[in-house]
Amino acid sequence: MQQKTLYSVILSILMVAIWGCVPPKVSLMEYTMLDIDNKKVTHFMPDYAIQKRKPKIAILPPSDNTQFRGCELYSSAQEYLTQAFANTGSVELVERSQLKVLMEELKFRAGVSGDIDLQKFAKIAEKVDFVLVGSISKAYINVRFTPASSWTDKKGKTHYNPASCNEEGEIGLTLRLIQFPEGRIQKAFSMNGRAKNYRGQDNYCRVEDPCGLLNKAIEKAINNSRSEIFDVFSVYGYIYKTMTNRKNPKERIAFITLGRSDGLKEGSIVEIVEFVKERDPVKNIDIITPRIVGECTVSETDLQSDRSICIIAEDYVDKVLTGHAIKTSAPKGFWQKLR
Repeated sequence: MQQKTLYSVILSILMVAIWGCVPPKVSLMEYTMLDIDNKKVTHFMPDYAIQKRKPKIAILPPSDNTQFRGCELYSSAQEYLTQAFANTGSVELVERSQLKVLMEELKFRAGVSGDIDLQKFAKIAEKVDFVLVGSISKAYINVRFTPASSWTDKKGKTHYNPASCNEEGEIGLTLRLIQFPEGRIQKAFSMNGRAKNYRGQDNYCRVEDPCGLLNKAIEKAINNSRSEIFDVFSVYGYIYKTMTNRKNPKERIAFITLGRSDGLKEGSIVEIVEFVKERDPVKNIDIITPRIVGECTVSETDLQSDRSICIIAEDYVDKVLTGHAIKTSAPKGFWQKLR
């Protein structure tokens, strides 16, 4: 009996979760334009969000002033970063041939230069929205030798641990994603990664391949930051119209420039964003930060392939206006939806 009751509870939870993911259909006859629907935001909006195109990004090799500069870690870092940004599917990368021309015109030396002439870059880099620059801020190698040892268990059996060598490489990357033509920092990345090697050794140990070990650490550092990279380059659009329920002003809907062609479907969650200019008090520079205003749930995707209607979450109905940017959000796992 108890087992049947447990099955019934689990089934109920599953049905609530499944049906709870499907938003109600919107009847436009129940909605009208109120004062709040005639208001527009005045915050900065990137051109790529307005035009709904993939932003173009140039990834330059970071500078490297560490003792391991001879390993050309900057080249590996550029390659892994290029792969990470390409895997988002939301950006267009500057081709290698064009990147080489840009570096020559900027007199940018791979592994040496960590900054660029922003004004000159804006003039010569046609239709490039972002450039990624920075440095390898740290590179360390540690090695530890553990001599052979033995121990006896309670049954009197002796166990032996052979001598071993523990190698560890650590890398730090400090990068800035600069938006053009404004020359503002869109995002600052601080990436850290470690790589380890274990092997048997008789008397002492030393790092046999420090460059290889640090290359693995670079790969891990960038892999650890993939979610940050994905978040910066979600698919962006904007709200071009809002309406409010005639009977309940706490029920509002938004007409958005994302749709089925952008991977949305009924029940998809879209984040509502505004781009805020903030001052970094340490570096004394402006940073453009996308700030989440709220979210809405897609209800209709049949308007056009790139248009949808979404229901604004009640907690945010007083904050959302025409002109707010929107972006796709990472899908939540099943158990996250139940929380």
